[in-house]
Amino acid sequence: MNFTHCMIDLETMGTAPNAPVVAIGAIYFDPDTGALGETFDAAIDVEDAVRYGRVSGSTLKWWLGQGDAARQKVVRGRHPAQLVFEKFHEFCRKHGTGIKPWGNGSSFDITILEYAFGRILDKPAPWEFWNVRDCRTVKELAAKLPPYTGTLEGTAHTALDDATHQAKWVSFYWQALRGKPVAEPPKPAAVTESLEDLLA
Repeated sequence: MNFTHCMIDLETMGTAPNAPVVAIGAIYFDPDTGALGETFDAAIDVEDAVRYGRVSGSTLKWWLGQGDAARQKVVRGRHPAQLVFEKFHEFCRKHGTGIKPWGNGSSFDITILEYAFGRILDKPAPWEFWNVRDCRTVKELAAKLPPYTGTLEGTAHTALDDATHQAKWVSFYWQALRGKPVAEPPKPAAVTESLEDLLA
């Protein structure tokens, strides 16, 4: 299947466009059917990540208040930012140049990535600005529809788990808003492309 929609979630050490990125999770999906495709999951060495951005004290305090599982995920990275961003750039071009990147908020994940691609790789983001999509707009449009009742599988505030959950509920509301029978949320693709897989 040739996917064009890609849900992206980041774990960062700030909320401004220059926030250091410590993890990237992404999953291709088809909102018309709810089908889920290839995934990307990579964590960046925190020491390397902060070379390319500015840490926010309030975000650091927020991370310290999260559960052990989420905190361990955010400091698990061993790879340099340049390598992770190069591999993620390739992942975003997997189905051609027409990727539609989704973020949960119009100015968070995608804006931070666009800044980071330029700073870390000296490359533009691998998408056209007019193709950027926003989860929160879909949720507000669907406010009067029956709510999505699926639960997050995995660990909250873990990039790939959050991205997968977001792709499921966006697909649910997308179909409902278009008057389509809503399909059961599918299971994600069996194979996750971790950075180790991509480097093999």
